[in-house]
Amino acid sequence: MFLCAVFLGIVSQDSVRTVIEILKSFEQVASRFDPAVLMVLGLAMVALGLIAWLGGMCVRRLVLALAGALAGAIAGLLIGGPNAAIVGAAGGLGAIFGAILPRLAGAIFLAALGIAVAFAVTAQKPLAEGAKTLFGKPDVGRGEERLTTQQSLDTARSYAVDLADRVKSAACQLGAVDLAVVAGVGVVLLAVGLLLIRLAGALVCSVLGAALIFAGLTALLILKGSAPISLMQKQGAFYGLVFLGMTAFGTLEQLVLCPSPRRRVKPGPQGSRSRREESEHHWRSH
Repeated sequence: MFLCAVFLGIVSQDSVRTVIEILKSFEQVASRFDPAVLMVLGLAMVALGLIAWLGGMCVRRLVLALAGALAGAIAGLLIGGPNAAIVGAAGGLGAIFGAILPRLAGAIFLAALGIAVAFAVTAQKPLAEGAKTLFGKPDVGRGEERLTTQQSLDTARSYAVDLADRVKSAACQLGAVDLAVVAGVGVVLLAVGLLLIRLAGALVCSVLGAALIFAGLTALLILKGSAPISLMQKQGAFYGLVFLGMTAFGTLEQLVLCPSPRRRVKPGPQGSRSRREESEHHWRSH
């Protein structure tokens, strides 16, 4: 949802306002989290984000395994609800899929990003209605006592489950035309990802890295007592442009600097000849 908010900051003010209201609710709750939870999560997301943003194609399988784990966990939460076994199994399968089939995974993740953005645009009204009642009390006091580590994790899990329920409820309220638009965006981007494999991989790594950096910095700012989501609400277009600029820079940088995967040389006359010439050259050099 954070990714959608940043994207839609320059696309639809109604959509970004809806998503930011949901994020502000979480910001108020997260301000009471155990500082260790926010610090560890924030630093971990920033570190992983930098790797994915600037060098994701160099460790493509690792980055796509991370993306697969996140996508699988989200899908498990949406389908199976608050069941740790289902969420964990879905996340594990997603990680294995991303690591074993990086080309297909890159295309699918690109399609998933497009579907997420298209869904946020078409489901503006249902999401707005859900944001008003999200987490019951939108104005949780900042002066209340800090939550323990376990309470912080439980609260974050409850928030994720509640948010997943809102997304499912909003999806059920979409009409046939809206569903067709969302599905069409996914199919088109899937085809693009399969045709332009290297570009799709670099774009997915860059988007994931930039999103993790934004999310990690947000957690660290909340730890300091700031209100980054409220600031983003006031300057949504600016942060949207920053995110798109980071995505474009990361994609181009990885296409230029990260080498493409080397193809294995098939055994045959040419392969045998090249090995024989290499051995002769080595013998002559001595």
